[in-house]
Amino acid sequence: MFHPAELVQWYETRSNLRISRPPAPSAFWPLFMTRGAPLTGVPESLESAASGPTDLLIVLTTYDRARLCERKLESLPELIRRAGRLEHVHLLVLCDASSDDYGPARMLAQRLFGSAVTWLDAHTHLGKANYWKTYQTAFLAAKRLQPIHTLFLQDDVQYEADLLRDAYALWDNTESDPNRRLIYLFSTDDDEAQGRWIRFVRDELPALGLRLTQWFDLQSYLVDRAFFEQLDYRMVPVHPNRWRRKAQLSSGVGAQLTRRLFGRANLYQAWPALVVHGAHQSKMNPGARAVRSLDNLALLHTGFDAIC
Repeated sequence: MFHPAELVQWYETRSNLRISRPPAPSAFWPLFMTRGAPLTGVPESLESAASGPTDLLIVLTTYDRARLCERKLESLPELIRRAGRLEHVHLLVLCDASSDDYGPARMLAQRLFGSAVTWLDAHTHLGKANYWKTYQTAFLAAKRLQPIHTLFLQDDVQYEADLLRDAYALWDNTESDPNRRLIYLFSTDDDEAQGRWIRFVRDELPALGLRLTQWFDLQSYLVDRAFFEQLDYRMVPVHPNRWRRKAQLSSGVGAQLTRRLFGRANLYQAWPALVVHGAHQSKMNPGARAVRSLDNLALLHTGFDAIC
């Protein structure tokens, strides 16, 4: 038997319509703290930044990989410089409660981005069961900042120094498509040609360096403001029964967002990939990763010069 809330969430996911009362923003900021103090409202750095334009919001999610997080942070200024079009960038780091010491990473982020960084540490481990809450927090930050574009990064991906420049080039390649909302920057040789979570035969667009897939996962991707607007800046809660029936299921976030956008937006995938994934064991879902590695490290042997 399904819980009534599951049926509501199923409908909201497939229709992208809201029929339940949306969770209040005040329910999400208190999940995190900044500078060691519990949050009760919008972080000061987001409040102050909201008065000016934001060309790019970078959302970095991290858990128990402090050194990898530092390497991502070290790489970002060069990525931004090479992109050549970004004057106002804000960095949002969403750090799940970890055993690693993130103190040096926090100080590095502050040194590199100054007042243009929001670092949020979860009070308790959110994990995959509450990853939708982590994402809801990112959506709230995007609503506050209203960035022109947002780049999502996970802490275990690798990329070249031209990642942002190349991602924007792919974005420009699809400027004739008014329904383009997302460029998924990760791809593998064994991606589902018939679609993941949805049924859609992908369209190969080699002249653009892209595939039209209509699905995406969460390793890394670039979106515009309309992406968030189409999703009403909200996540549909993921019911805990999802894992009681099958513990190895993923967080459900990529599946939800794919289904909510299916038939309502166009989602593209970089081919070949702009980010590499698979060098590190999954922290969130090691059981599922053992079944399917999501490993495209072979790119490292074909001229891919990773900087982190």
